[in-house]
Amino acid sequence: MTDIQAPIPSAGPRWYHGIWHLIGLLWWEVILRVFNRVTIVGREHIPERGASNILICSNHISALDPFLIGIVSMPKFSPVWWRAPAKEELFSRPIVKTVLKTWGAFPVKRGRRDFASMGRMVDLLPSSVIVIFPEGTWSETGQLLRGRSGVGKVIYEARPTVIPVAITGADRILPRDHTLPRIGQRMTIAFGPPVDLDRFYSEPDSPELSQRIVDAVMSAIGVLYAQIGTNSSPPGG
Repeated sequence: MTDIQAPIPSAGPRWYHGIWHLIGLLWWEVILRVFNRVTIVGREHIPERGASNILICSNHISALDPFLIGIVSMPKFSPVWWRAPAKEELFSRPIVKTVLKTWGAFPVKRGRRDFASMGRMVDLLPSSVIVIFPEGTWSETGQLLRGRSGVGKVIYEARPTVIPVAITGADRILPRDHTLPRIGQRMTIAFGPPVDLDRFYSEPDSPELSQRIVDAVMSAIGVLYAQIGTNSSPPGG
């Protein structure tokens, strides 16, 4: 049986990882910056090179979203790992598993509370930047979905700096039912200031508290979403 729970080394990426990341992102760099137009808002909130214990939380409307975040915010030859979860089924294929791990990806079980993956994120955050989508799935309508309480639990345990991100237009470049990206489209990605969650950390741990934490993060994403011209509102708004 494939060991999908094997830990990812905590040491920073080597120079050859940097080259591999550049090669892997080159295709999307061309698609986004040459054949489409990307507007970046809030550059001052992008994590500084070498920063760690950062959790980037974004809405999710397209398979393009993690590549977009990587292209516009991940430093070239980053001294720390930028990581993201991927569905565990992908890690059952040896070649795919190896490629994903060289990108800093780690497996998660979709559709249910995955305590092992939550613990892994808590362990990895002090030496990493992790990109996550709190909704847990794509929004088919573009409206924000409610965040998953497991993300709130990770935040409560790890106490990272949480950077909210809102994306619009990615679903026009790479819709759910397309394998090839479109050209001539516009998209916007907005980075917000760190979400102030200190008020939650003095409270006792509970599922309800975890949900309130992720609701606060989704509210921050919703504010950005409205600012970049959508008609969406935060959950419960």
